Amino acid sequence: MQIRVSATWVSLLLCMTVSAEEVCIGTHAAKIVPEQIAVLTLTERGIVTDFADTSSRLEQGTVVARVNKDKLAQEKEDMELQLARERITKKDELRKLETEKRKIEFYLQLSENERKFATDVVQANGAAPTQESMADLAERMDLLKRELSTIERRKRAEWEAKSETCTLKMPFDGRLQYNVTLPKDASKPYENTGMVQTFATACDDSAYYITISINRSELTQLPAEKFRAEVKLPANQVLRGSYAFRRVERANSGGDMLVYFFKLPAEDHATAHSMMGSNAQAQLIYDAGEGVQRVRKATLAAHPEAARCENWEELVEVAYPGHQVVIIAERDIIICSASTPDRP
Repeated sequence: MQIRVSATWVSLLLCMTVSAEEVCIGTHAAKIVPEQIAVLTLTERGIVTDFADTSSRLEQGTVVARVNKDKLAQEKEDMELQLARERITKKDELRKLETEKRKIEFYLQLSENERKFATDVVQANGAAPTQESMADLAERMDLLKRELSTIERRKRAEWEAKSETCTLKMPFDGRLQYNVTLPKDASKPYENTGMVQTFATACDDSAYYITISINRSELTQLPAEKFRAEVKLPANQVLRGSYAFRRVERANSGGDMLVYFFKLPAEDHATAHSMMGSNAQAQLIYDAGEGVQRVRKATLAAHPEAARCENWEELVEVAYPGHQVVIIAERDIIICSASTPDRP
């Protein structure tokens, strides 16, 4: 059946159809996130000292806090005393073995007749020393030296490991925020009773992103690099992010979601940092390129044949013969000629 469209409607439709390069796909819930973020927790109970200055940017490895600093220092001192006693004991044992070694060496150099008078060299089992005795003695001396080295290395490694668990450091360059109320007087300690789960949060401020979860399959199939995001702020300010990457993340509900990351320029980092943790609304903008047209949904819905069409695609075929839908946005529909090549 041939569709007849009045001249008035054609004129109205043409007036409401404009060329489009960029189109707002819609408004989405968004978050402002840094390059990376890390939660720092205290695994030991006790007195916390050596807090970092959070008023400035911190370098990777900067000490954020120490737990039981004085106690650890005392434990290290006790360890060094214990190792010193071990060294003295082992050295005394080595000296005895060295003396015994010299006696055996002297004995083995004697003639058969001279050995009869070297009664002080006879071993505890009553047997005369042999070359095997020298080998056994050398093995015992080597074992003593290895035991001393192993004890020192193990004790120091154990102390270092405990010191590491009691010391919080910046995992990367960036900013730090303590999640507990610290004493106003920096010289006074803070006591960790084990009740606090999150002690501090480190933020890598080398980059900030607007993040949007996009679950519409027709949008995820479009070239991602043609998207950008905008967050409107008071005083006519706008945060504009360009597409950086996308990845699948686990939602709070337990399912997976595809998240798009839009990188903000360096001049907006301070504003972005102040918005971390807040709920934002971002407009998703798509660069449709040349050779496309934008049609208002309200205008298209007023078409005489709209009631007979089951979807926008079918209505576009009726109102714009030879055209196809590129994107169905919030208020507009982007269309292009069906003969246009390389069009998603």
